[in-house]
Amino acid sequence: MKSILTALLFLFGLNAMAQESTVTTPNLRKNSIYAELLGNGGVYSINYDRIFQLSRQVKIVARVGFSILENVLFFPLEANLLLSKSSTSKNFFETGIGLTVLKPLSGFSGQLLTINGYDYNFHNNTVNTPVMIRAGFRHQKPTGGLMYRTGALLMTGDETLLTIGIGLGYTF
Repeated sequence: MKSILTALLFLFGLNAMAQESTVTTPNLRKNSIYAELLGNGGVYSINYDRIFQLSRQVKIVARVGFSILENVLFFPLEANLLLSKSSTSKNFFETGIGLTVLKPLSGFSGQLLTINGYDYNFHNNTVNTPVMIRAGFRHQKPTGGLMYRTGALLMTGDETLLTIGIGLGYTF
């Protein structure tokens, strides 16, 4: 529970920092909805993220998502840093940190769930929260439209695993 509270405070703190910035790009579309395969949500996740512009080349992105697999609810939470060469760039280096909150639903009967080679252990039906570190590429036009991203993710928790995430969606 402490890690969830810490992550939420971190995201709200980034929001406050980003709102103090006076640098804006005309017509910058800040919201994205996308599906991600593999990555933070296990096999898949449906996600929403929001951009907070810090400068012409630096942006912070807060992300939340969900998926349901084998009667377990996944909530990926993430804060990413987007770095570009200019304010009109559509290609970004993306890096960040996040966690995935997993909560077994009433139909979940086991204490172990293995997805993509990573073992999620549930002792006494408690919440499981592996930490994710991301480094990758993101394509997103400042004026909106198609967006996609791919990245390598290091998952840490009871064990450590390197995996990938591939996302495709729409920016508005």
